[in-house]
Amino acid sequence: MVACVRELKLRHHICIAHTLNVLVKRVLDQHPVLSGLRAKGRKLVGYFRSSTTAKEKLTQVQLQLGMQATKLMQEVETRWNSTYLMLQRLVELREPVGATLAGLHTDIPFFTASEFDIVVACLSLLSPFYDATTELSAEEHVSASKVIPLLKMIEKALQEEDTKSAPAVAVEIGEQLIRQLREKLHMLQSMSILSLATLLDPRFKLIAFFSNTNAAEAVKRLTSECATVIRRNLEENTHDIPRLPPLKNSVEVADFGKDWTLVSWRQRGLKMCQQMPS
Repeated sequence: MVACVRELKLRHHICIAHTLNVLVKRVLDQHPVLSGLRAKGRKLVGYFRSSTTAKEKLTQVQLQLGMQATKLMQEVETRWNSTYLMLQRLVELREPVGATLAGLHTDIPFFTASEFDIVVACLSLLSPFYDATTELSAEEHVSASKVIPLLKMIEKALQEEDTKSAPAVAVEIGEQLIRQLREKLHMLQSMSILSLATLLDPRFKLIAFFSNTNAAEAVKRLTSECATVIRRNLEENTHDIPRLPPLKNSVEVADFGKDWTLVSWRQRGLKMCQQMPS
């Protein structure tokens, strides 16, 4: 990786996973309704994590319902995907958590039915971002060529999201996510290293770009890069080839085509033979 950066003369390259994290976190933090639901979820998860009685009761209820015993997950302030995982786990354990709270007679509030509708709709919007972040963060996979296709998939997923029956809060968050995605991330397809990596990847080629114009620009850039490399190699090879001294009575290339070298040397050999003493 270090050799690649040195060869490409890169001093800094944007981290796409971090960019997605900042983008989504900004949208989530700016919406008061969702911020209130997140705070409510953090308080609920904190209660179960700090109370041994509540934790054991939750495990018991899950087993009674024929479910696998799983723990609630707490949100981490600096990572938006922890918000996704916390809300997703609360939705999955909605029934056992509600039954456990009812049996413990605690004053810790749980989500109402309408609040669950908002959470479920928001999780549907955030799911493509979570999948893309997970894919880009996988160290064992080459990620440069995946950036543009993943961004295109996120945009397409958000556009196809059915918001007709979704809560107004989810609709507003979806619009903000699309706007932020287009403002902050569409410019990435104009970066040479990303566009060329996508174009050269046989899985994606031209189909991964947002528009035909962007694809044509990438092809033009690749063609120019190839021409530069070929021209440089030809110049280096030309300097390495030893030059022969000019020969007398050598024939013109246009007269003899590919045999000009052979004819020239035959004429030179004949002349040498004539000059030798008999």
